[in-house]
Amino acid sequence: MRATTILLLTALLALRISGSAANDVPGIKDGDQLKLELAGKVRAISTSALREEIERNPDLVLIDIRMPAEVERMGGAIKATQNVNIPRGWLEFRVTEHARRPDAPIVVYCGADYRSPLAANTLQEMGYTNVRYYEDGFLGWRRQELPVE
Repeated sequence: MRATTILLLTALLALRISGSAANDVPGIKDGDQLKLELAGKVRAISTSALREEIERNPDLVLIDIRMPAEVERMGGAIKATQNVNIPRGWLEFRVTEHARRPDAPIVVYCGADYRSPLAANTLQEMGYTNVRYYEDGFLGWRRQELPVE
């Protein structure tokens, strides 16, 4: 099963790099196009700024939007007391359990910064006003050998 998953992920990455994925469907926007449209609407946070925010702001809601299996497969999550895992598909239904005010400081992240800008936009559309996404994703955090759990 693990080999099949690796092969599938490799094939998907190859499609993404070659540009021959579903974005060739006339009239349909793909994730990359949506991310480009969001460039001015959602704010990013760098690794150094996120580290500082984790250290100084106990009210931060740091949301890992990866599926639990992704968290395990990628070797964990950002180590922070503020970190919660809410898979992207459940974000709209579970975020209010952790972010109880419209101005709650929220940072969302995924593995490699594909889904987090989309999730940040969704939170803003829900009414949250202090939302950012972590631009390097978990893989960037881990590459810098920062604490994981």
